[in-house]
Amino acid sequence: GALPSTGGCNAVPEWARAPFASSPVNEGLTVPTQVNYVAKGGPLYQPGEQVPGSAEVVSRYLRTGYLWDTVRVMGGAYGGFCRFSPASGVFSYLSYRDPNVKGTLDNYDNAAAHLQKLELSPAELSQAIIGAVGDLDRPMQPDQKGFVSLQQYLAGETPEERQVRRSELLATTAADFHAFGDRLEQLKGASSVHVIGSAAAIEGANKELPETQRLEVKELL
Repeated sequence: GALPSTGGCNAVPEWARAPFASSPVNEGLTVPTQVNYVAKGGPLYQPGEQVPGSAEVVSRYLRTGYLWDTVRVMGGAYGGFCRFSPASGVFSYLSYRDPNVKGTLDNYDNAAAHLQKLELSPAELSQAIIGAVGDLDRPMQPDQKGFVSLQQYLAGETPEERQVRRSELLATTAADFHAFGDRLEQLKGASSVHVIGSAAAIEGANKELPETQRLEVKELL
């Protein structure tokens, strides 16, 4: 049968707490490279909390807008994006082939204020919703349909629950963007940071980071 119920439609299950039972970890893994890979994330929703469909609209907006502009276009990284899992409530920022460390972490932290102050026009809001719906109801090949159906079965996700999620997504408002920003603000102090990069880049970032946020350096290669 399916895995144990999450306790309600789009509710974060108890098992999602396990990876974050300890204090946040900040580490820098050094390798001989000229670019860096910078990740930061943690639980945005706690076990038992309901995850609204609007969260997927906002996280997609960050991925295709704010993070693209700040981390990739202005920061020079080959890629800058975020991931949000409604199943676990975990949100993460990621960059790859990134010339920066501290600057990228600052951009991640500034995402909260960006959303809190964001003023979306009706057209911009509609565009954000349409993009998220396109991700949710994208065309799939037979093998993709089979894999997605397996995931839904194992998670115990019903068609009725998917419809609730779709309806919430379509009902997203500007206030949902501000509320998501509030959660990101709270996440700042509860996030873990993991960087793979050169020793020089990681050591340089540590000189600028507050003592409580400095990376524990570990040499990989």
